Amino acid sequence: MSVALYRRYRPALFAELIGQRVIADTLRNEVRSGSLAHAYLFAGTRGTGKTSTARILARAVNCSQPQDGEPCNQCAACLEQLGGASVDVLEIDAASNRGIDEMRDLREKVKYLPASLRHKVYIIDEAHMLTPEAWNAFLKTLEEPPEHVLFVLATTEPHKVPETVRSRVQRFDFRRVTTADIEQHLATIIERESVAVEPAALELLARAAQGSVRDALSLLEQALASGETPLGLEAARRALGLTDPATLHRLMRALAGSDAADALRAASDAFEAGADPRQLLRDVARLARAAELYALAYPDGAGVGPDEAALCADLAAVAPSGFWLSALDLIATAEMNLRQPVDARLQAELCLLRLLRPPSSGDTAELFAALEARLGAVERAVQGARPANGESVAAASLAGNGGQATAPPDAGAPASGRGVATVDGWRAEWPLLIEAVTRLNAGLAGVLRDCKPADADAARLVIGTSHKFHFDQISDPLKARIIGEAASQIAGRPVTVEAAFTGSTGPAETRPGEVSDLTQAVLDTFAGSRITSTRIRDHAEDPPPA
Repeated sequence: MSVALYRRYRPALFAELIGQRVIADTLRNEVRSGSLAHAYLFAGTRGTGKTSTARILARAVNCSQPQDGEPCNQCAACLEQLGGASVDVLEIDAASNRGIDEMRDLREKVKYLPASLRHKVYIIDEAHMLTPEAWNAFLKTLEEPPEHVLFVLATTEPHKVPETVRSRVQRFDFRRVTTADIEQHLATIIERESVAVEPAALELLARAAQGSVRDALSLLEQALASGETPLGLEAARRALGLTDPATLHRLMRALAGSDAADALRAASDAFEAGADPRQLLRDVARLARAAELYALAYPDGAGVGPDEAALCADLAAVAPSGFWLSALDLIATAEMNLRQPVDARLQAELCLLRLLRPPSSGDTAELFAALEARLGAVERAVQGARPANGESVAAASLAGNGGQATAPPDAGAPASGRGVATVDGWRAEWPLLIEAVTRLNAGLAGVLRDCKPADADAARLVIGTSHKFHFDQISDPLKARIIGEAASQIAGRPVTVEAAFTGSTGPAETRPGEVSDLTQAVLDTFAGSRITSTRIRDHAEDPPPA
């Protein structure tokens, strides 16, 4: 069985650490000068070199022939550790040895002198997994260990390490390795392995590793297992379950335009092509971050190539303010959920749906406006479904025409021939406009149902509304463009859309005992109901205050 690449190319010297030069230089200087701390805390994300550094440090402090602070890796002490046979260097996995009994056992054993080396070194991996009781049992030993003992605690979650422990150790924070450094490291390895990989594929692998050298080597090994020589960009993308760029860009544009249907279609296409749901969310998060930075006028920090720069600029311009920030927050939550045994595809789709259909923000005015819109729809449904003779509209139409449905006059005539250049013309065609907008954005069509034409000419349509929420929606450039496209189709010529606020700037008082038309519509719809509270009132038709 062959040894994995990340094990075969594990750093053996401080100088070989990737992307951690400051930490390497500091530890090398401490070893050279003999000014070592009694305990260290190595903190950082996975694959950044924490455990490798701890092992190098263990060899360096025990090496019989150190070279400028580096272990020689040739003496008996170094070879003993490299072979994993040393009983004086112990690696403890805190995830499986996290209790008080293990720490008590360790506390007893540190008293004994090393068997063959100068120092006993305890490397405690995932240290944040220790229980509070274990930390308490370990604390005194950590604070004042014997002269021959060195502790190295490694963790990906330093905030979970008690403050009493953090104050007693020398802490080093391992940074995520840059994409450029990882790419250069991969290039060195494929040269040693005598395999051919296209530069574009190496860049893709380095970017997909997200700052983890170990992940980069694992991804390289996975891609090479495909057997394609030389390893190209498309083969690497398929092997890693990455989303095709065209599909990913389509998904991002659908998210920016609040097009839930197309966003889910793009995600489905990605999954059907073999994309991994976790990786898809990571790609969406990467571009969402870049778009947010573009929106903040900081494109230099986006970290995208020329092929994605224009996309991110468009995403920043089209999406509402703060949209991509919300996306990053939701994706972070989804990433946490994906650590559990769940349906990854379902979690990814739920994340996209929550982004496109967020819960109410709790703003009272917006809540009332949305409720008024829904009640207005109930009122119109009641009025339209109950003609004077008690028959339904459809039944009346069929009965009056021998059972054959009839179309309204001029229904088949082209819209441009029906005088859609005036307010009256647009009022007559308003249902047609709503239907056209529904095909583009159903939510926006719901807003239009509570609006009406306020002014118009051959090239312009002014939409009036008495609701602040509706006014804000129509005033949004993207929403106005959607309505304009639908209006242009109906009019047969380009039409621009503007919004006009026709309501009162402040709340009006309702006279005692009054019941609004909207409330009455609900009462008519739900027979037998009664009014228990009238806190929400309809003032849309009230005259302006004197």
